[in-house]
Amino acid sequence: MQRILAFLMLFSTALLAACAGAPDRPGSVKTPTVVQARPEIRPAPEVEVSSLNRVAPPAAASVASPLQPLAALPAASGNAHIALLLPLKSPFFGRAAEVVRQGFMAGASIQPGALPVTVYSSNDETDDIVSTYRQAMQAGASVVVGPLTRNGVSALAASSQVSVPTLALNLPEQNIVFPPKLYVFGLAADLEARQMARIAFGEDRKKAVAIASGNTLSKRIQQAFSDEWSALGGSAGNLFFNGLNSTDVRDELSRQAPDVLFLAMDSRDARLLRPFLNNDLPTYATSQIYAGSSSLQKYHDLNGVQFIDMPWLLQPDHLAVMVYPRPEPTVPADMERLYALGIDAWRLALQLQMASPGFTFSLDGVTGQLMLDVRSHQINREGVRAEFSDGEAILLVP
Repeated sequence: MQRILAFLMLFSTALLAACAGAPDRPGSVKTPTVVQARPEIRPAPEVEVSSLNRVAPPAAASVASPLQPLAALPAASGNAHIALLLPLKSPFFGRAAEVVRQGFMAGASIQPGALPVTVYSSNDETDDIVSTYRQAMQAGASVVVGPLTRNGVSALAASSQVSVPTLALNLPEQNIVFPPKLYVFGLAADLEARQMARIAFGEDRKKAVAIASGNTLSKRIQQAFSDEWSALGGSAGNLFFNGLNSTDVRDELSRQAPDVLFLAMDSRDARLLRPFLNNDLPTYATSQIYAGSSSLQKYHDLNGVQFIDMPWLLQPDHLAVMVYPRPEPTVPADMERLYALGIDAWRLALQLQMASPGFTFSLDGVTGQLMLDVRSHQINREGVRAEFSDGEAILLVP
């Protein structure tokens, strides 16, 4: 499985070694974090993106420019602050949380807000997450960013504690009714699958087969693509690849004769299966298939496969990307995505600080085009489209 975050995304995998240098005890309040222009990411164990998933018409939108002026933001008063709630004390998610924190502070270093930022450290237990949120409220938080894990978001949504604009950095574990001031934003790959289904269906193709590997994240991505494809009016079939049944998958594809293939898997599994597939058949995937341009292994065996990812990795000359510092030292693509998530989380927090009933907005973010759906309370993210060609990821202009 391709390593990342997400999570996100989205996000249920192996438990990894504890990160060095654990912060204060759970729920403790740190003094406002000092913003550094070039935040550093300390070496630490990696985390899988899938682990973050453990366990009436809207008003007219106000469009935010890449760096929106902040003169309209209310001035800080009393103990008011922006609270960043992350599982920094978790041995499983601490590495991911630290990268998100550094991206968040990198965003604040370029576009300062009127309120200071206070970082609240929790572990990954739902009781501690809700307790730490309550502590931020008692300390005067006027906007909260977090939690980061799916189970944490679910617990907070069900807690009746949400009293200020709160930006959760993942989707909940199941469909729930959101408190009025809770909004969700994340890197869930199943949302990318739905976007890719809309793209492929819009190219006048009607019969698709989605192929998943054996892990939970892959199956969820497959299901999201198939559900979206069926909702659009197409015919969707599902196949499973276990690493050893390549010829069986090939033979079944010959019988079903689809006009679209969707690979709900990471780069490793896709490379194993691709030689058995018809390269002339339009083939799509999510960001799970891309390990970044700095990967030592090129993508010649995936030439022709289209996928969705974020401007932060595919458009270094993008206006909203160029102004922010890159993590130092260089980190893998999955950590880059989390760092970018932190940057956009800061920018969204500034928008939520100005929130009024029924408000909405769009933002040209480093993770994609972001738009608030006021009915679902979700920040919808549209990634950019790329294709492997001559072993490289090439951006496709819409």
